[in-house]
Amino acid sequence: MSGPLSPLDWLGLLHPVLAILFIYPVAGAAIRLGILAREKRTGYNTALPETVPTEHWQHGRWLLSAMVVASLIAYLESFLRHGANGQGWVLFLAGCGTLIALLALWKVQHPALRASFTGLCLAGLLGLGSQPQIERLADVPWQAEFWRSHYWSGLLLTALLLFSLAIRPLIPQISRLRRLHVSAMLLGCVLFAVVAITGCRDLLQGINLNPVA
Repeated sequence: MSGPLSPLDWLGLLHPVLAILFIYPVAGAAIRLGILAREKRTGYNTALPETVPTEHWQHGRWLLSAMVVASLIAYLESFLRHGANGQGWVLFLAGCGTLIALLALWKVQHPALRASFTGLCLAGLLGLGSQPQIERLADVPWQAEFWRSHYWSGLLLTALLLFSLAIRPLIPQISRLRRLHVSAMLLGCVLFAVVAITGCRDLLQGINLNPVA
């Protein structure tokens, strides 16, 4: 019989547990509120409260934050399991910088600052994810394995959420950005399904299938 889970195994479980218990429920609420916000704006349902658009982007902000935290947890587990190749402090500082950029994006309102912190947050995730300890299957889009990668589908989804949060103050003012936001989130819904499928696949492939002694 296989032994009990190690502390590192429990750390590895935090990523899927966070997705199941928080990310996907909040994603469902954000999508529903987004539909209601559109109905409110177009006059289809004028009885909806004025707080619906605010609640929509607040749920989106929490969703993005959970996606970033879940990604950093997965990176940490991989670095601890496979070693940091003498770059432990560099990777730690990159992770802290990614979180600081995310928190700053919560607060700043100026478009240039929002764009800067969005870029820093995404660069941090890319820099950490590009390390050899992170399983990516492939790194070029013209390889089939690239499109089966849990890492790349999750990163693209996070990038779409970062973009939507970055342009959030401008969405009510510019119709072209509203259409772009809706298109990005439609793609995001597809990616949520892809991330769920590839995540379950990777989790099953990582299970110890040794027979019971």
